[in-house]
Amino acid sequence: MNNVWVLILGMAVVTYIPRFLPMLLLSKKEISPSFSRWMTYIPVSIFAALVASDIFFWEGSFNLQPTINIKLIPSVIVFLIAYKTKSLLWSMVVGIGGITCLWFLF
Repeated sequence: MNNVWVLILGMAVVTYIPRFLPMLLLSKKEISPSFSRWMTYIPVSIFAALVASDIFFWEGSFNLQPTINIKLIPSVIVFLIAYKTKSLLWSMVVGIGGITCLWFLF
């Protein structure tokens, strides 16, 4: 049981260090406006990469066939709903409903 606590403490330290060190080292430094502006795009690009990899890969391989990769059609519909309504709720409802319907059909 002691090994479990040592493991949990070790994981906590390893997780905490990469978050704490940049704050410690950069807290008193002046960051240029161009770098600060560039940093605002990082969360968007990471989210886009995660979503794209989930949509376009089916069973471990890149697949653009809607008859095989059932995530393609609901993704297009969700994109259109999100663009039209600007509503996260409706996008989620349509996406979950679409993927559920196609999952049971195929």
